[in-house]
Amino acid sequence: MPLAVKKNQRTEKVTPAQIDVEPSPAPDPEQQAPPPKVTALVYSYDNAAGLRRCLAALEASTVRAVMEIIVVDKGSQDESPTLDSEFPNTTFLRMPRNFGNTKALNIGMRTAVGDLMFFLPPEIEVAPDTVGLLVNRLEADQEAVAVCPLIVDENGRPVEQAYRLPSPETGADLPPVTIASESPATVEYAIFQAMLARKYFIRGINYLDDRFGEFGADAELCYQIRRAGRVVQVIPEIKVARSQNSLRRSGAAENLLKADRIHGTAVYLSKHYGFVSGLTFRIGAIFKALAGFRFGLLVSLLGGSKVDGSQGVRL
Repeated sequence: MPLAVKKNQRTEKVTPAQIDVEPSPAPDPEQQAPPPKVTALVYSYDNAAGLRRCLAALEASTVRAVMEIIVVDKGSQDESPTLDSEFPNTTFLRMPRNFGNTKALNIGMRTAVGDLMFFLPPEIEVAPDTVGLLVNRLEADQEAVAVCPLIVDENGRPVEQAYRLPSPETGADLPPVTIASESPATVEYAIFQAMLARKYFIRGINYLDDRFGEFGADAELCYQIRRAGRVVQVIPEIKVARSQNSLRRSGAAENLLKADRIHGTAVYLSKHYGFVSGLTFRIGAIFKALAGFRFGLLVSLLGGSKVDGSQGVRL
């Protein structure tokens, strides 16, 4: 898969006259910039306005000196590809098509230098101290593999971000978990939006399962964390704002995304409840689409569609 990489850094030419001269002394280690501790990994698609605000907020972080910023652009067709000139200290990885969140995040993590991965979409804006506070929380709790701030909307109201893990009883219809107090809350499943996680753990499970497309990889990671006897926490006293994405999708695109969610749930159920469970869920979704005369969704389900770059629909 071709991938355009544009890393904004200065490149100097070396002339023949410079080759035979004595090398410059190595810089004093105390004068070298510290390596990045955390990588802010932004996965983005057709939201240039949100991406601009997201990156500007990250640039203002109090821990910017030890944080690298990577944008994985999932084949955007708006002005997103031109933002590298506005943010010269950000690395942009451009996918030729939208291969889904799972592949985008795997590509970003394999490029990343930081030991901690901060996943977020362009709709999220952090405060200057957000990343530093999350890093301190995670480093202070060795039981936690991931911590998340409380996500609020533009009016300051909490939005859905935590759920129970999928099961054959719930299928893809997961009831949200309410974060009821200001104390840290251990949750089974938190979405990737504004999640800070330990990279060594994700690398230890061979990164994210590529069988997932747009949806499902976050639930799988949270399952593996729980299986290892570790935890995911939401820290309500640390808040981030999420704006609305103004992107308007066609009916075909909505059907594809619904089919992708069903596919991701079926993969999850097959892995953890057995092949028959996943197959039963998939067949049930097909009959529901047929009974509801949702023929566009039915066609996507029968074709096994998911967001993996092969879709002919623009999302």
